[in-house]
Amino acid sequence: MSVNTPDAATIPGGRIEVADNAVITIVREAVIGSYGIVDLAPRSLGSSLVNRLGFGSESRGIAVSVDGTRVSIDVSVVVEYGTPIFTVASNVMQAVKFHVERTLGMDVERVNVNVDGLHVTRPSGKKR
Repeated sequence: MSVNTPDAATIPGGRIEVADNAVITIVREAVIGSYGIVDLAPRSLGSSLVNRLGFGSESRGIAVSVDGTRVSIDVSVVVEYGTPIFTVASNVMQAVKFHVERTLGMDVERVNVNVDGLHVTRPSGKKR
């Protein structure tokens, strides 16, 4: 399969900027699609209150730092109780790195995963 890539002579001058929100969207999709992840967790008490009031933001639980072509990402997640937490967090790290690098062509310097909570799914029909 041949791929036509433009050479330097055909690329116009200018600059390409990728907004943090674009990176956050890619990260969110990679995290939510990972096995064992229930939700993204708010990164502070203030954002937790905002989320409870129904004013949550797209960036809840995600912090992105872009330095040139390198990206550092912090993710706070809620994991399903009973899943292997270390394995789930490792899979999130790999998924985020893969999706950001594939989609944006930027190097991911690091992905920090903070497990901020566990979600216990109660069997239906059982009452406490």
